[in-house]
Amino acid sequence: MTVFRTCLLGALGAVLFACTPAPPPTPKPAPAPAPDPVDGVYRGTSTRYLARSRTCPHPGLVTLYVQDSQFYYRWDYATWVTANIGPDGTVHGQADRISLLGKRNGRHMEGDVTNGVCGLHFTVTWHDM
Repeated sequence: MTVFRTCLLGALGAVLFACTPAPPPTPKPAPAPAPDPVDGVYRGTSTRYLARSRTCPHPGLVTLYVQDSQFYYRWDYATWVTANIGPDGTVHGQADRISLLGKRNGRHMEGDVTNGVCGLHFTVTWHDM
């Protein structure tokens, strides 16, 4: 009888083990968030950090329209600085003797525009069109 009980308990254990549900699958990792868009409208302000001439441009409100990672920064009434945003977020631009250097980080971009006599620092934030 003991052999029968052992076999019966063994068979019952095998049946119970076979009926237990499989462990749930491991959850898939969340997808990486989409990168912040580069193209769009950036709005903010500029401040003057260098003024060795009375003819330096005035600081104020700034609006940049970025398309294909490129934009134009208005230096004065007749001069526009062409600038590009690189894949790593660096911003470079140039016009005549004027240079623009900056950095884009997420939806925020800032930089300096100077000709060596005058200098403006701009800070802008991306806005949905």
